[in-house]
Amino acid sequence: MMKDGKTKSINGVSCGAACFAYIGDEQNTATWLLPLWIPGDEKKTLNALKTSLHRFDSAKIPDCEKQRVFDTVRGALLSHGIAVERLTFAAKSDAPTPAAEPPPPLPEMKTKPVEKDPEIEAVIADADRRATALLRSLGYE
Repeated sequence: MMKDGKTKSINGVSCGAACFAYIGDEQNTATWLLPLWIPGDEKKTLNALKTSLHRFDSAKIPDCEKQRVFDTVRGALLSHGIAVERLTFAAKSDAPTPAAEPPPPLPEMKTKPVEKDPEIEAVIADADRRATALLRSLGYE
């Protein structure tokens, strides 16, 4: 983690790396994207979160990190009571997707019928009778 105390100013407040959803390079604050938290100011935090969601698509985030970063922003918004639709990001590839082959059929399993234990059956029947009697005494049928 950061040891030299670098910060980036967001809305006039100095924010460390922990305040951002994506850190491209810890030494280069220009790569710190999508602020999640503005220390000491709840209104600015809420505004920053909404702005981060709005700017998510235009942020320069590697495809392999997009899902994690989006889930982080979404979680922060959900924790502030703002509902956000769940999205799924797949890594982009130029190679065509091969056709899926059907799975091989499952082998047949031969099982023996389960023998019922008379004692357990009696306990279940008794519990059922008692539950029915309780519901009737409460006016439910």
